[in-house]
Amino acid sequence: MAGRAVCQTPEQAQQFDWFCTMHRRALATSQIGPVRQIISSSKLVSEFEVQAGAVPFLSDLTPFKYSGGLPLTIDGAIVSTADLTTLNATAYELYMGTVQIKGSNLPGVRQILDGGLELQSRMLGDFLESNIDGYSNPRPVVRTTYLSNQFRISRDMDDNIFVYLKTSDSTQPTDYSDIESDLGIPGLLKGFNEAVTRFGL
Repeated sequence: MAGRAVCQTPEQAQQFDWFCTMHRRALATSQIGPVRQIISSSKLVSEFEVQAGAVPFLSDLTPFKYSGGLPLTIDGAIVSTADLTTLNATAYELYMGTVQIKGSNLPGVRQILDGGLELQSRMLGDFLESNIDGYSNPRPVVRTTYLSNQFRISRDMDDNIFVYLKTSDSTQPTDYSDIESDLGIPGLLKGFNEAVTRFGL
């Protein structure tokens, strides 16, 4: 939504939509997991979990012919924060803060990410605003219709619809610290043993 809010003409909006479509195609071999929003009175945290194949189709790189890659995935969550300002009973203004990758199971990379590496979206936007004529740090407005205490429909500036189901009253973001950075290999071996070799069972 913040990216779309930068577009000032219909042509720019059309270009933005095209890049979004290409991005979805690029993620066609990945799997989207839970998508959450944690909302307090002044802050919104979005969590977007995704899995992507960790090992490519080796038949493209080796003489071995088989269908598919190896059953290992790179897991992680794209976590973004934004300040939330209430405009009226159904409209809210968002002011992007940071973007982080949390809960990565990729060894080495996980330690770097957990060390505080993050994209300072607001700081970058403020810098561009100060140095580029006509640029303003985006503050998209989201309009929300509440169907019940559990269901809400949110609309962006293009009337794209997002449907959310309330699952908790907690305003605490997800803690990803207990996710191991092991590419899921121990779990794969455990599953193979339980299903096939049954060693020690």
